[in-house]
Amino acid sequence: MTTLIRCFVAILLLGSVYTTAEEARLGQDIEAVKRSVLELNQQLYALEEDLLSPATTRAAFYFSLSHGEFFEPLSIEIKASGMQPVQHIYTERQVTALRMGAVQPLAQLNMGPGKHDLHVLVRGVDQLGQQRQLVIREQVEKTEQPLMLEVVVSDQPELSSAKAQLQRW
Repeated sequence: MTTLIRCFVAILLLGSVYTTAEEARLGQDIEAVKRSVLELNQQLYALEEDLLSPATTRAAFYFSLSHGEFFEPLSIEIKASGMQPVQHIYTERQVTALRMGAVQPLAQLNMGPGKHDLHVLVRGVDQLGQQRQLVIREQVEKTEQPLMLEVVVSDQPELSSAKAQLQRW
């Protein structure tokens, strides 16, 4: 009887070890499939971006604040011929990050090759709390390469003021 019980316990243990090994292998197979699906998803996203926004029409806008002692941005608006307007309202946290040197990505969009009249309006307040508007009006040329522009608001200590300018990356 004791031998029979021992054999039965041994069969149960062997069965559970086999089941555990199968479960481990199945878990590894599931993880491999998950990784493959994630990689495929990334490749499909990159392909979609290339098809919808090829390098010949790709444009990106960024915003930075140099020091920010004489100007605090409240909002920005960017308009140009042949593109959707870009608008953004700033929070206190974003202004703090900008003052610490952050560069904010504003928009990535499509813009056809050629010359475009760009109009940038940065609304904010100066060091005295008075409403100010910094305006940039420039003509930019979009070539076959991606266009990356940064709106930089920098202090002018000698004038106790700030100015906005456009920098091409």
